[in-house]
Amino acid sequence: MFHYPTASLKPHREESLLGGHLWIFSGALQQPPHWIEAGGLVDVKSSTGKFVARGYYNSRTDIAIRILTRSIEEPIDIKFLRQRINNARELRQIFDPRQTDMYRLIHAEGDGLPGLVVDRYADILVAQIHTAGMERLRPLLINALMTETGVHGLLLRNDSQSRRREGLEVEEPVAVAGEVPSQVAARENGVQFLVDPWQGQKTGFFIDQRDKRQAIRKYIRGKRVLNCFSYTGSFSVYAALGSPTTSVTSVDISSPAIEIARQHFTLNKLELKAHQFVVADVFDYLERAQSTGEQFDVVILDPPAFAKTQSARMQALKAYRRLNTLGMQAVRPGGILLTCSCSGVVGLDDLLDVILQAAQRLHRSVQLLETHTHGVDHPVNLAMPETDYLKAIFCRVG
Repeated sequence: MFHYPTASLKPHREESLLGGHLWIFSGALQQPPHWIEAGGLVDVKSSTGKFVARGYYNSRTDIAIRILTRSIEEPIDIKFLRQRINNARELRQIFDPRQTDMYRLIHAEGDGLPGLVVDRYADILVAQIHTAGMERLRPLLINALMTETGVHGLLLRNDSQSRRREGLEVEEPVAVAGEVPSQVAARENGVQFLVDPWQGQKTGFFIDQRDKRQAIRKYIRGKRVLNCFSYTGSFSVYAALGSPTTSVTSVDISSPAIEIARQHFTLNKLELKAHQFVVADVFDYLERAQSTGEQFDVVILDPPAFAKTQSARMQALKAYRRLNTLGMQAVRPGGILLTCSCSGVVGLDDLLDVILQAAQRLHRSVQLLETHTHGVDHPVNLAMPETDYLKAIFCRVG
């Protein structure tokens, strides 16, 4: 039997853990074990001294302990990490590598490894370590990831500002195993993309929208499509592949992203002259479209997160209302609006309410067609609904 330093809970605070939750907030602890270094492993015990779970501790954050196991017989070692990684890898075997070889391999709490995100692009892994507990396990993680996946290279992208809350340094990307090229060719549902693992957004690509990109295909045959916040044009490529008579306008504020979008069209043998690529602020573009009366058959709104903390929630909702009002004005009567949010503090009901308010303001009817959340490679622990961050809503606008 293995033992670690102990952190004791206040009475009845173990109930959420027994229900499957993986977080313990500082206020739930009887006497926070401040002598334990940030990220140190602890055994969590109830107020009566009974073992409840094992995880890692950080006195700097509101989430004081993140749980790794509820088994007293399971030490946190290389065997433990290899087993968790293998469990995650087995789930992703649903993907046919001839069609899809880019996906999330480790989704933090959803795969039982809080603080760790790992994305796979063909034979390359890109990992992000967000917490002090995972940082202390870094050497073992690198070993376990390379052993269990057999990839050619592993890049650490520890460049997120969220690391500062954990007392960690924000680092430059570094290849910690094998070789990682500046550009990786990968496939998603048979569509080809070029991924920049070193400098691209997130770990190089927005792979969490895979199923939404697939879903948009049935709405765009022969249509005029506007893709807002297009980044490197993933939604745009899917739309253009749907029909030779489909016309797509991609709008993003980043000139380099728009240039890569062009490359993606060429890579998938799409004629550039049939489509438009616009470098512009999306709000400015939509306001100009509103002033000229320009409309599209399909409008896609996939903005970056407008709120990353609860304190920013109200301001984010205001931004979503403005964006969706402008976006809806750009949809012709009978057209399709796809609107998305990756702000964790904005729920699906919030986004539905935003759409309804925009429709009422514009005196337009809206039919709800589909709602999407996470994909299969972004599993959510059912006991932790607060970790479900992604929403996508398909509507028909009258």
